[in-house]
Amino acid sequence: MKSVTVTGAQHKVLQILSRKDIAAIRRNPKLIPGAKHLLLACKKAIRKVEGIPQYASRKKRETAYRHIVEICRKAIAEIEH
Repeated sequence: MKSVTVTGAQHKVLQILSRKDIAAIRRNPKLIPGAKHLLLACKKAIRKVEGIPQYASRKKRETAYRHIVEICRKAIAEIEH
């Protein structure tokens, strides 16, 4: 069996993952960079939603929702290509 050297942060992540997760990553190695894009898109979307004032006008809400959809579509497009 091969031994692999991992950093402290990698060790923490590997402890969190289940055997099924690790097997899925081995089958689809593109999941890791794809997950990173989705994570960043989710963070941006959360900031946009939190930035909408409580009593914002309909136009402002529609614009914010349009920006959120753009962010999500862009992240999905980066993953799929």
